[in-house]
Amino acid sequence: MQESSAAFPGTDLKEKLLKPARDIRSILRWGYPKFATIRFVADHSRLSVEERHILTRVIMPPEKVVSRIRKKMPCDGIRNRDIILDGYNVLLSVDSLLKNELMWFCDDGYIRDTRYYFSKTNQAEDIEEALDLVLEFLSEARPKSAIFLLDSQISRSGELAGFIRYKLEEYRIKGEARTSKTADLDLKTEGGNPEKNLIVATSDGIVIDSVIQVLDIPACLMEKMEIEPIRLY
Repeated sequence: MQESSAAFPGTDLKEKLLKPARDIRSILRWGYPKFATIRFVADHSRLSVEERHILTRVIMPPEKVVSRIRKKMPCDGIRNRDIILDGYNVLLSVDSLLKNELMWFCDDGYIRDTRYYFSKTNQAEDIEEALDLVLEFLSEARPKSAIFLLDSQISRSGELAGFIRYKLEEYRIKGEARTSKTADLDLKTEGGNPEKNLIVATSDGIVIDSVIQVLDIPACLMEKMEIEPIRLY
């Protein structure tokens, strides 16, 4: 698998962050808290706010790594299964991939971008291409059903949910799209219920920790497109 041009802009950044990442992991093995450790190493290395954000997204304590990796489903493992998608999390990550943003392979085995989420409302305006790519993947993976769950507090979520419902019919995928004021809680409740046996598509660590099985759709798409993420080791 060849490294894509999307990763080339991050080469210098990767080299700069490799040693701090190793130092943070070494300290975390002794049981020190993650955020205090990252702050300590980042201060010593004089890292920028953006660089600290990357390390926070990528590096995980050892106990998180083990539990989260165990929950990860193979890309071809959702056939005839019900799946619920963390809508904005998945779509914005795929949008980052399409826009050649830096995509990072995180310690817990999931792919994450490091665009600042403070501007999520604006980012959500133009994700039709990302939606098509996700629906193409689902069409090929053939789940029993697919539910897109969107945070209703983000502008125009209702319109996007309606558009997704239209696109699901177009792709002949059984499912729905809905909004919720408590999207994360709903994902954790639905995905953590063994009787429902749902797969949750997300890279949100807090959600992953509360559910049973997880699918990393951006990782599946990158594998298919032969794009390598950036790895800090």
